[in-house]
Parts: sequence; structure tokens; C-alpha cells
Amino acid sequence: MRHDRKPLPQMSLSRLLLFAGPLLWAVLVLFHPNPGEGTPYEGIKDDVNRWLFVHVGQLILTPLLFLAVWRLLDGLSSAAATVSRAGLVVWTVFFSAYDSIQGVATGILIRHANGLAGEEQAAVAGAIDFVVNDSQLAGNASAVWVVATASWAVVAIGAAVALHNAGAGKAVVAAACLSTVFAVHVAPAAIGLVALFVAGVLCERQRTKSALGAPGVAATGGARARVG
Repeated sequence: MRHDRKPLPQMSLSRLLLFAGPLLWAVLVLFHPNPGEGTPYEGIKDDVNRWLFVHVGQLILTPLLFLAVWRLLDGLSSAAATVSRAGLVVWTVFFSAYDSIQGVATGILIRHANGLAGEEQAAVAGAIDFVVNDSQLAGNASAVWVVATASWAVVAIGAAVALHNAGAGKAVVAAACLSTVFAVHVAPAAIGLVALFVAGVLCERQRTKSALGAPGVAATGGARARVG
């Protein structure tokens, strides 16, 4: 006796594209120059074009990352989801400020210094070193950096808790937790970004199955998700 199989639910391409931002960013991070020993100017001057490409690219992808997290939390009204969304807004503002100063502005100054010589070059290089190492506002260990890093941890952990409370699968929750790694802002951050992409795709798959009435699948945006 022949049994007709129900077609597998298909996810909307437009929804999946919402999670392209984290994946593109993960690829971009792999090209991030890693200055070695010495001053920031000495470490970046030979890779300044790649440095600028990466940091301008990150600024372009920031809104896409915002949308990816917002979609991941779509339909969730718990306290954890609200905290995660608030953290996302804070992260977007402070990371953009940090990336603009540490990335773009520093790269522009390095490119300028490369065209100078002698005392002029040394003066600009000194200014670059101060911004990167000693500035309490936007340096490597500064107020802007601390807020950006802490707020992303809030985003990732809050999202993981909200998804768990909403009945999302273990893989979705684990991937959301792993996205915390993105807070380091260097090469390992790619792991966190890929995890965020995986969490988004798996979450969309669960939502699609739930919308089509597939048994045994919890809807992350369903009735349980609306319970605070």
C-alpha cells in the first residue's frame, strides 16, 4: 500500500537572508589583521588597506547583525527577550562607536602616516598609539569597549534564556549561548557569528514546522513564548 509523504516544510529565502549578516561577518573576521609585537602603527602599517576593508565592512554589516538577532527573538515577550533586545540596541551604538574610532579612524591615520617621514610620521604614529593603547574613552580597554563587550554578552545570554523558556530545541539554545564568543572581536569571534547563524536557521526551521502543524515541534513564537 502506497503512502504519500507530506512535503517537508520550506523556509522562506527572505527569512534565511536575514541571517546572512552573521555569516558574512564571520568570513570578514578571518581577514582581520592581527598586529604582533611593537606599537599599533608598526603592527598595522603594512596591512592598512586590509584593516580598513575589514572595519568598514563591519560597520556595513552591523545593521544586518541587528536584524538577525531581532528576528531570532521574534514573537518572544519574556523578560529575558526584552533584556536581550535592550542589550542589542546598546551594543549597536557602542560597537559602532568603537569600530569607527579603533578601526576606521585609526586606519585612516595610519594610511596618512605612511605618506610622511621623520618627525611628522613619528608624531602621527604617537597619536595612533595613544588612541589604541591609552585612551580611556575608546582604547583597547576603555569605557566604549567595555560597554560594547558586556552588552553583547547580555544579548547572547538573554537570547539563549528566552529561547529556552519558549521551548526552542537544545541545538538552538546551545548555538545562541555559543554566540557569546563574538564579544572578543578578534579571530575566534567567527565561531560566535557562525553559531548565531546556525541558531537563526534552526529557529526558522522550527517556526516553519510549527506553522505547518508538524507534531512535536515547539513554536518559539507561540503561546508559551508569550508567557513572561
